[in-house]
Order: sequence, then C-alpha cells, then structure tokens
Amino acid sequence: MNDRIQRINKSLQPGIDSLRWNSAGIDPFIKYAMDVVSEVDELVRLMKDNVRKMQTMMVKWKDSLFDRRMKPFPPDELEQNHQSLVGPKLEDIKIHGKEI
Repeated sequence: MNDRIQRINKSLQPGIDSLRWNSAGIDPFIKYAMDVVSEVDELVRLMKDNVRKMQTMMVKWKDSLFDRRMKPFPPDELEQNHQSLVGPKLEDIKIHGKEI
C-alpha cells in the first residue's frame, strides 16, 4: 500500500509544483492522476468491505462461552451443558476463522 501512496504523491507532484489549470498537458496529468487515485480508492473500498464481512462473522463470537446458572449443577451435568454450548460456537469460530 505504501508504494501506491508514493505513486499518488509522485503523480500529483507536477500539479503542486508547476502545472496550472491553463498549462499545456493538464488533461493528461488529470487523467493519469485520476487513474492512480482511483486504483487506490478501489483497493481501500475492497479492504473496508472485507473488514465489514469479518466484523459480521465475529459479532456472533462475543457471546459468552460459559452459561452461568443460578442453581448449582453436578459436575457431570455442568460439563455436558458446557460442551453442548461451546461445541457449536467453537466450530463456527473455526470455520469463519479459516475464511478470514
């Protein structure tokens, strides 16, 4: 990404240093600068879309992996309850983790 930002800076430099709106060659300068900036803009949009997709996947993960009950449970029943709760969540994390 850093190299693309440097390309933007380099492509815009003539407009900062020497070119004016009535200068010869302004149209090719504008077209080239727009192409370079548009390329980076498209990449940034794609990255933002990917981050949104990851956030959507991960929002399900915020739920607790342990369900605290008001009454005490025998250890075997607590373990069984915990496994039935955790198993599907861990599988979802595993599947979406690979996708991310």
